[in-house]
Amino acid sequence: MGLKPNLSHDRLLQLFAVLALVGMIGASPATAVAAQHAQTPDVSNLLVPGDVSVFVDPELSQTTGPIQVVVQLTTAPLAVAYGVNAKQLGGRLTQAQERDYLHQLANSQDTVMSQIRSLGGQELGRLTKVLDALIINIDSSQVNALASLPNVASIRPVQTYQIELSDVVPYIGATAVHNLGFDGTGVRVAVLDSGIDYTHADLGGPGTAAAYTAAYGTSVDDPRNKNTDGLFPTAKVIGGFDFVGDRWPGPDPACGVDSHGNPLVCLRPDPDPIDCGPSTIPPPCAGGHGTHTSSIIGGAGSVAPGVSLYAVKVCSAVSTSCSGVALLQGMEFALDPNGDGNISDAVDVINMSLGSSYGQKEDDLSAASANAVNLGVVVVSSAGNSADRPYIVGSPSTTPEVISVAATFHPTAKMYLVQTPTVAPVGAVWQSWSAAPSLVSGPLVYDTTSASTRRGCTNAAGASPWTGTPFLGKILLIDRGVCAVSMKVANAGAAGAIAAIVANNAAQGPCDLPPTFSFGGGTQTIAGYTITLADGNTLKASALGQTATINPANAINLVGNMAAFSSRGPSYSYNSIKPDIGAVGTDIISAEAGTATGRTPFAGTSASAPVVTGTVALLVDAFPARTPSEIKQMLMNTADTNIGLNPAKCPGVGAPISRIGSGEVRVDRAVNTKTTAWDNAAPIAVSLSFGYQALTSSAQFVKTVAVHNYGSTTRTYSIAPTFRYPADAASGAVTISAPSTVKVAAGATATFKLKLAVNVTRLPVWDLNGGSRGGDGFRLDGFEFDGYINISDNTDNVHLAWQILPHRAAAVTTSADALTLSGGTGTVQLTNPSSLNGRVELFSLTGSSGKMPQSMLPQPGDNRAVVDLRSVGVRLVTVSGLPAVQFAVTTFGIRSHPNYPAEFDILIDTNRDGTDDFAIFNLENGGFAATGQNVVAAGPLPNGPFTVRFFTDADLDSGNVILTALLSDIGLTPSTQFRFSVLAVDNYFTGAVTDAIVGMTYTLNTPRYVGSGIPTTGVPAGGSSTLTINSVAGGAAASPSQNGLLLWYRDALPDHEKDSILVTSG
Repeated sequence: MGLKPNLSHDRLLQLFAVLALVGMIGASPATAVAAQHAQTPDVSNLLVPGDVSVFVDPELSQTTGPIQVVVQLTTAPLAVAYGVNAKQLGGRLTQAQERDYLHQLANSQDTVMSQIRSLGGQELGRLTKVLDALIINIDSSQVNALASLPNVASIRPVQTYQIELSDVVPYIGATAVHNLGFDGTGVRVAVLDSGIDYTHADLGGPGTAAAYTAAYGTSVDDPRNKNTDGLFPTAKVIGGFDFVGDRWPGPDPACGVDSHGNPLVCLRPDPDPIDCGPSTIPPPCAGGHGTHTSSIIGGAGSVAPGVSLYAVKVCSAVSTSCSGVALLQGMEFALDPNGDGNISDAVDVINMSLGSSYGQKEDDLSAASANAVNLGVVVVSSAGNSADRPYIVGSPSTTPEVISVAATFHPTAKMYLVQTPTVAPVGAVWQSWSAAPSLVSGPLVYDTTSASTRRGCTNAAGASPWTGTPFLGKILLIDRGVCAVSMKVANAGAAGAIAAIVANNAAQGPCDLPPTFSFGGGTQTIAGYTITLADGNTLKASALGQTATINPANAINLVGNMAAFSSRGPSYSYNSIKPDIGAVGTDIISAEAGTATGRTPFAGTSASAPVVTGTVALLVDAFPARTPSEIKQMLMNTADTNIGLNPAKCPGVGAPISRIGSGEVRVDRAVNTKTTAWDNAAPIAVSLSFGYQALTSSAQFVKTVAVHNYGSTTRTYSIAPTFRYPADAASGAVTISAPSTVKVAAGATATFKLKLAVNVTRLPVWDLNGGSRGGDGFRLDGFEFDGYINISDNTDNVHLAWQILPHRAAAVTTSADALTLSGGTGTVQLTNPSSLNGRVELFSLTGSSGKMPQSMLPQPGDNRAVVDLRSVGVRLVTVSGLPAVQFAVTTFGIRSHPNYPAEFDILIDTNRDGTDDFAIFNLENGGFAATGQNVVAAGPLPNGPFTVRFFTDADLDSGNVILTALLSDIGLTPSTQFRFSVLAVDNYFTGAVTDAIVGMTYTLNTPRYVGSGIPTTGVPAGGSSTLTINSVAGGAAASPSQNGLLLWYRDALPDHEKDSILVTSG
């Protein structure tokens, strides 16, 4: 699944598959203008291969008109005031004190709200338990006035989110726990989702079509789904509320109309949280998600069949959107289900099968989740379905307090083999919405007549690319792209094929499984399979026309392997291990809303999260006094670490820690363990995260590990640090050590020191980037070091995951940050005491900006990002002989990935008349969380078209970015004197400009100063280079904004990625 923020600067692109980025080539400008232009760097390696994409950007301006915002006030919410783990240990406030505290919050909110009304604001809701906040609608022009009101801590736009058993229950050990007498009875779980079909038989309902009709009606506008009709609550679904209504986010006449008579969009809460079943209710009904997740948690035959459920409807009935307003209100509801102001009745567990890719700590749902956990409620969330891409795991699961859940394959899942006479068997993944696999054998064909026949897509008129049945008795190979995979399979079947094999169109790692796709329409009469791009190319080159066979009897079991769609970490904001744990997330047969008794397959981390939620309920049933930290430790310490990636291509190769965390859940081991362990500095995080470390010399890191003995006697545990991959251990780049044993008294906790040493000279040379390789999670495998710390005695064997991402760095420094030229020339020494050549890119320094004070930066939960500009540089380059420009931008603070939360807009005034004519900006290739690759768009203002030709030149864990554009795309020539400005934009939360350097004037072929003398390979390791700086005749008039040189460093320490040398003429 995955969650898409409401981005005002979101640029949706459709690009073809792209190749890997090779190393950047530097060059040394010469003194003379002509020579300097002739030797400009060639950056053709940044070109995006394939067809150029054109994108019309609808908005580069700031938000105008009415906006919905969360106004957070300065007082702590009730959940914080009540005390840490108050649910288990007892709150520090009496009921009378709780009422008084809420009364104080209400009075304070009344005061602020009256002032907001005077500004034209309208109240949408209030929060007092998870946050002290007002949710309002107000014109954007009043935001500054709103910020000046007393007691206002922050203002953030409301975010819109997107939503993401019989074999499973015994597989994870839940049946064994049931047999011990624990099935979740007495445990209350709030499911924040699309509602619950409480009439379904699996969820304790009558299980009849008549019952569902009585409760929901026959359409999304039926009044029966807006009141409880005496049918709700039930013995199983004991409460809940609908915070969205059944039309949001679509237009609803009941919300009123705009000046043109068009219906408005609004939330229409009601007391009936019933789920909309699309198999029963006609379009636009698109619900059912919440019924599936609830069924997995606590339905008949589920993980925790004894639990009581709360249906907290926060997600749409007509789309996959979840309202940010409703989610915060839903969290509030979960802490006080009866609404009496006393939060001692807070639920035990909250499940959120949703998440925002590239999860940011500033997300307010994350802050609310952390407050709920600190109160004593266990919160479980999906890691996301954005696949094996660096840092893409989603919030709120990236919050340290929340249990982040990855997805693994179902115990019955198989990899099917495509066998031909001349090619080694190719692993294929069956798509569960297609016909069941069966033995098929026939000629393998690939129709190359046209792009349409290669892709097998229905055309605009709804017609198949094939006439008749040209593939009778044949197995058809098709390319991924343009349309849904399910439509390709449907068209192949209609054309007579006996099976369809869809080859991926994006490169994958050597151990990656073929992708799994959701249903996208069509009627599938044959089995559909997917294979990797590499395997597709192999079949096309060597097996076409041969007899291909797919025999289910030869299939390989996928149990104990990662699902390809499951999102990878580490967490973006904390650079720590996420996901925390894995669980089955494919093909779980669970209740389908509106079908009375029907069950259908459900997949994604939306399915794996409720599996873990059910296991949490079992542990809470067995250990009601244990805190969320203790429950999380029990689950993570006892998970199964023997989880792989691809049993066909990489048998025995384990999944990296940043994909599987502590392993796949085993609740029977968790309920029986008498030992837990955790990072003593971060008990709620549990795992040992050493994070990203850029190192110029060898270093050692130390963590304190805590071990608790729940047993009745003193125990001595053996300690055994292990690596996930033998090659990592053998490299000697990272070593990890600990005492051989630790002694822990009965009922007590003891600690030991874990030491991790990095030998920087043995680290691989970094070749990751956030452009062409920004979506290649498998490349992290070559740089991450990870494993488990096993802690065991004769009774228990528990473990902790550990991970570090070290970057072998250079340490280039300058002998001076200012230089006065003598006779138009001068020199500066560059030294590099590290063991790695220090690569340097030279730019004309045209603008600088000071560091913002800490008070201006966002805090966790503020729902905004601040991009703080540091310096700007520019230079002329060539691309395959064509002139181009590069803008270098450096910032204070680093970003784990260049996709978010920073966008840089370069506005070009070609004729210096005060009106910007062209724009260059960076964005994610394909749209939010689509590819992980950052690219550059350029074109005319105000409406484009904006052309994408280049990858952004940016690294992971960096504050440096280079944007490239052909001069012909932005109305320039090398001799044009132009004016430009650089805007820093929050492209994740608000779309707001957070910093700017404006009004710079420059001529590309006549800079004021140029530098030379640095080898293209960089400043030598352990050595030095002389940078010669010369003035250029006419440069003072042609490029008056240049006041020196910007040295832009690769492979640098995060706090030293650039140097500026201010230059003056003697």
